[in-house]
Formats: sequence, C-alpha cells, structure tokens
Amino acid sequence: MTADSSSQELKSLKLLTAIVLRSFRFAVELLAVLVMRPEYETLKGTTTLGIKSRDGVVLAADKRATAGQYIAGKTVQKIAKINERCALTVAGSVAEAFQLVDRLKAEASLYELSHGRIPKIHTLANFTALMINTKKFISMPVQLLLAGYDDSPRLYMIDFFGSLSEEEYISTGSGSRIALGSLIGKRVTELSLAETEEAAVAALRSAIEWDTATGEGIDLATISKSGMAFRTVTLHRS
Repeated sequence: MTADSSSQELKSLKLLTAIVLRSFRFAVELLAVLVMRPEYETLKGTTTLGIKSRDGVVLAADKRATAGQYIAGKTVQKIAKINERCALTVAGSVAEAFQLVDRLKAEASLYELSHGRIPKIHTLANFTALMINTKKFISMPVQLLLAGYDDSPRLYMIDFFGSLSEEEYISTGSGSRIALGSLIGKRVTELSLAETEEAAVAALRSAIEWDTATGEGIDLATISKSGMAFRTVTLHRS
C-alpha cells in the first residue's frame, strides 16, 4: 500500500464519518420534533395578511397567541419593524419567529453600516429565506410576510421550508383561508392606501369572526414612499 493510497483512504474515512455524524444529528433533531415537542405546547401566531396596492403595501395581523386550545396571549405584536422601509409579520412558533426577526434586524443594520445605504427589500427577503432554508422546518416552524418600499412596493411570502415568492396579496396562519376569501373579487392592486387598509381590516375581521385561534384586535403597518406608519384597530364586542 502506497502513501498516496493510505492518504486517500484516510480522507474517505473522514468524509464517511462526517456524513454519519450529520445524519445522526438530523435524526436526533427530527426525533425532537416528532416525539418531544408534543409533550409541551408552543406559543403560536395565527392570522397575518399582506396587500400590495398601487402606492404602497399594507400588513395586518391579529393579536392573539395560542398554545393548543389555550389562549396564551391577547396583546402579541406580530408585525416587526426591520428598518425604516421594511417590516415583517410572523405566524407559527412565536419564539423561533422573533429570534429570526432579531437576526434580520442585526443583519439589516450591519448592511447599512457596511454599504452606506439600506438594503433592498428583495435582498432582505432572500436573506430571510436562506436563514430558514438552512434549518428547514425542524427549527423554524414559521410563515413570514416581508414587505417594504424601495423603488416600488414589495411583498414576499416565506414558508417554513425557506421557499420565497413575491405576491400581490397573501395571508398566513390558521385564519388565512378566511382572510383571503374575503378579498375575492376585489381589485386590491388598484386600491389607494386608505382603501387597502380598509380591505385588510375587513379581511382580518372575517378571520377573527370565524377562526377560534384569531382574535383580540388588529395591528396595521402601512409602508409607502413617504415612510412607515403603525396603528391598532380595537374590536368592540357586539
């Protein structure tokens, strides 16, 4: 046996060991998802919505968090400001989602310091998708809507596999089908920002009315060329 063949065999053994260890780690993480997680309840977000209009983009989200059949929170902020031109909604596991939000804020600030300008919305969307894609659904059981305004309004949906798609309007969470159903027949992309806000509130009201995991109130973020504005719509019980 020559020195070259011995070196090649050693490299192959190291590669095989690395593959086995990586497979073992994946199996342990998957076991944690399938077996361990049902032993406790995870706080989850519920219904979020994004609508792109001709002048900007509107994000809306309810304020309820659930843990199984239990209402775990009634004042949850599911819309996070990333910078002056970009915001993100979260649906899914709250802890993992806001951990990702903190990372995205830090990366956006670092980009601005390094390049002397804020990052494009599609740059932030791609980076967010990459962060989730490296973990798949094992560590990031979330659905996100990322929206902002640079040269024009932008709205992206990122699922828990890290898949990224640009949308005209989209909803995530347990009440998403109800929220989207209320927008059928409306030419949302032709609406003004004020009309878009009204459409978003109406869609979330429908989800709150018919989805038990959605409720308490509605947060709105409106992003346009002039900046970003937040407001909360309080629901009155009939």
